[in-house]
Amino acid sequence: MKVKEYMTKEVTTVSSSATFREVGEILYKNAFDILPVIDKKKELLGVVSKADLLHAVLPDYFDLLSDFSFVRDFGALEIDKDSIFMIERLLVVSDLMTKHVITIGEDDSLLKAIAVMNKNKVRVLPVVKGNKLIGIISRRDILRAFLTTD
Repeated sequence: MKVKEYMTKEVTTVSSSATFREVGEILYKNAFDILPVIDKKKELLGVVSKADLLHAVLPDYFDLLSDFSFVRDFGALEIDKDSIFMIERLLVVSDLMTKHVITIGEDDSLLKAIAVMNKNKVRVLPVVKGNKLIGIISRRDILRAFLTTD
């Protein structure tokens, strides 16, 4: 069983200039895990995820902490609505996206897709031909493949 037989070919994508708010709304409304980021030639530039967006509102110093159990009141650390308003309008996908993307080819097997997903702890893989995005394959797509084979 090949990736091309079960991948989603109609993929919702965004440009690198899309705003935090635009991407957030697409991810939220469609329950997507990731959105591929492409250029005008449909070449894959990266992916943006819910985790990427949420990381943008987390203060930078949290990356330096291996343990934050000593923080008793996270409320004192929260950002205000004005800051969120600025973040959602000023940050664009190119600031947030993951640029080094794990991909798979259309002729690869579903077993390889599962192995790549598990090794890299991802749920979705962009499917590329060269550097052009031609689809995505998710764990759900693969599960469907196994459930529909007779």
